[in-house]
Amino acid sequence: MSDYFARVELHDAAWPNGYQKLHEALAVHNFTNCISSARGDLRLPTAFYHSTGRVDDIELVAKAVKACADSTGYKNEVIVTRDSGWYGYLSSKC
Repeated sequence: MSDYFARVELHDAAWPNGYQKLHEALAVHNFTNCISSARGDLRLPTAFYHSTGRVDDIELVAKAVKACADSTGYKNEVIVTRDSGWYGYLSSKC
C-alpha cells in the first residue's frame, strides 16, 4: 500500500462550493481532504488530498486524479506524490 498526496487547483472555482464535485469524484478513489494523525483526523490545506491506495502505480493514480479534476469542467492543474510519511502543522479537525 502506498500513501498518495494530490494537489488539485481548479482555475476560477470558488472555495468550497466549486470543489464539491471534485471532492465527490476523488472520494470514489479513496481520496479525502483529511488525514489521520496522533491528534486525530485533521483537515489538510485547501485543495490538498490524501489516499492510502491499493494501487502501487503513481501514473495510474495521477491519471485518476486528473480525470476527477477534468470532470468538474474547470481548467485545472494536478500534482500527485507518493510518500512513506508526512509531517505537518495542521490545526483544523475533520
